[in-house]
Amino acid sequence: MIQSKISLRKATVEDAEELFEIQRKVFEPLYEKYEDHETTPVNQTFERFNERLKTGEYFKIMLENLLVGSVHVYPKSPGVMRFHMINILDEFQGKGIAQQVMMRLEGLHPEANRWELDTIQEEKRNCYLYEKMGYVQTDEKWKVNDKMTIVHYVKTTRLNHMPCL
Repeated sequence: MIQSKISLRKATVEDAEELFEIQRKVFEPLYEKYEDHETTPVNQTFERFNERLKTGEYFKIMLENLLVGSVHVYPKSPGVMRFHMINILDEFQGKGIAQQVMMRLEGLHPEANRWELDTIQEEKRNCYLYEKMGYVQTDEKWKVNDKMTIVHYVKTTRLNHMPCL
């Protein structure tokens, strides 16, 4: 059995304030870098965040007993799952946490034959991670402003389905 210090805990409404603050903390540097006033999670209201917490699956990402981030996934349509947001606090980035979280969530959804996500094209580390995980960039792009473009990724191969035992 593979041992991991990373675990996922289903988030509840009682976690909302803490997770909302983590989201703001994670996205603040991107907000400042790209001056994205329209789509940034930094400007999201707590009410909107709380509503999203109730849709799909929202997890706290734990490293041992320390909260280091969160992840939100939901079914987009039958057979299609979507990573909406993966938040890892800055001091825990680059340690393979997002990769383990994505693999684990893909494994929890064997019904999915397609996964999707969006990211900032200019964030090369994010693009590298997703491509390493088997995601392929599509032609879907939208320019948010002169500094930032959002790109769409899909994964239909190498899905991390757990074999039936």
